[in-house]
Amino acid sequence: MDRLTSIEIFVRAVELGSFTAVAEEKGISSQMVGKHIRGLEASLGTKLLNKSTRFQSQTTAGEQYYRRCKNILSELAAAEEDIYREMHEPHGHLKIVSGVHFGISLLSPLLARFQMKYPSLTLDLVLDNQPVDVRKDGVDVIFREFSNNYESLVAVKVGAYPVIPCASPEYLARYGKPSHPEELVGHQCFQHNQLHVVTPWSFSDKGRMIEPKVSSRMTFNSTQAMLAAALEGAGIALQPIFQVQELLDRGRLIPLLEEYPIPQVEMYMFYQPTLRHTARLTLLLEHLREELVSHV
Repeated sequence: MDRLTSIEIFVRAVELGSFTAVAEEKGISSQMVGKHIRGLEASLGTKLLNKSTRFQSQTTAGEQYYRRCKNILSELAAAEEDIYREMHEPHGHLKIVSGVHFGISLLSPLLARFQMKYPSLTLDLVLDNQPVDVRKDGVDVIFREFSNNYESLVAVKVGAYPVIPCASPEYLARYGKPSHPEELVGHQCFQHNQLHVVTPWSFSDKGRMIEPKVSSRMTFNSTQAMLAAALEGAGIALQPIFQVQELLDRGRLIPLLEEYPIPQVEMYMFYQPTLRHTARLTLLLEHLREELVSHV
């Protein structure tokens, strides 16, 4: 039995948590997955996985072996990629996760241009505002507006973008246009309903920060849904400038409190440490820095 294939199957068994999931991914039977794992255990003379009908966990030796095998597979892929890059162009696969609004407005078209530039690369873009399980989901790269929760990954700041409070002309005609952040207390200021997302209703006034106690009868898990409600005249929404610039230019939304700027939101790219020296990651970073400079 091919040792390298067995190692690849063992690594995915650890990451996916079940032989069945690995079998589905690899297009083989669960029994064949078990045969690969048992072959490794026999050659090493120790048990790698504790497995029952409902639960699977790594032994101490299994945890150590997993870390080393993960690095070996990544280095092998990087070596093959470097050789291929010298001969042709970068190839391989990247699974990328991003928040929905950034993914739709900026990242998706950016990645489309990147893939067309390097057609031997395959990209899997997943848009999800929820935290992801990096190991189980097999994620290579994550884009997020916050730098916590991903301690196992390498973080690179790729930019920062302004957010602005805005409302429709109809809303302002009914309820008035606030001239100071404290006046927002009497308005419907849309909030996120996800605990890991903080809506930054915090304004700068000549170096002093003002944080009005805003509230709303509507909460959302999507800035797009917030935007739709704001366009209907239901309240004031904080929006990334790249998402609303066209609506501002057309007068469908009115920017508010421009003399009291909100601190820009920082955008981070997180990636697996094992991708550090690969051609696909290096070129993606270069592409990001070239493309995002005019947006974030």
